[in-house]
Amino acid sequence: MLEMTEVFELRDKYHGRKISGYDIDEQTGTIIVYPIDAVYKDGIYYSMEDGRAIFFEDYVPYIRKFVGKMPIHVSGTGVIVYRTNSEDGQQEVLLQLRKDFNQYGVPGGGIEIGETYQECAVNELLQETAYIADEEDLKLVNVYAGPKHITRYPDGDIVFHTVVVFKIEANKCKKALHKFDENETKKIEWVTIERLKILLREGKVFPNNIPILEDIVKHEPL
Repeated sequence: MLEMTEVFELRDKYHGRKISGYDIDEQTGTIIVYPIDAVYKDGIYYSMEDGRAIFFEDYVPYIRKFVGKMPIHVSGTGVIVYRTNSEDGQQEVLLQLRKDFNQYGVPGGGIEIGETYQECAVNELLQETAYIADEEDLKLVNVYAGPKHITRYPDGDIVFHTVVVFKIEANKCKKALHKFDENETKKIEWVTIERLKILLREGKVFPNNIPILEDIVKHEPL
């Protein structure tokens, strides 16, 4: 974390230069974020006014305070973790059995204010599967949006999704010592491509993720 004195030194150097855009401090690699009068380093925003870390409210609950049940647009990520089974040579993907829909899907979730897509992917993967990944090991697969990516949740909320999907080899991840978030995940399961085809046929896939998983089947091996 940045010390308060470091934030203030950057403030004295950059504050007031622009009303929008950014600069990168060559000496520290810190990003100066002019629209919100903050500096950014290692995933944390710091206020140039008081030097403290900025903590944003959870984006979707915050928006819902104002719009109620109106449909909203939420960008997010999905992560395809894959491996080759050493015993039979079959390719497998890691799926999450979601608690809200009792259906399978790839780990992922909505992006929070201030996050990059890579940060979102890593954070959601850890939360929902307890697998730890590094951002630099993520590879962009595709971006999904449109009529196949609209979800009505059990509480009645309607969300139009844009999903940025990454993939990563399982051997580049490691398992955390803690459990996955049981409020979101019933279980995680390694699924072969043949098993994935069955889940798709039987309607056991979270609808938002159907096109993503269909593309996995279509384009195997990953």
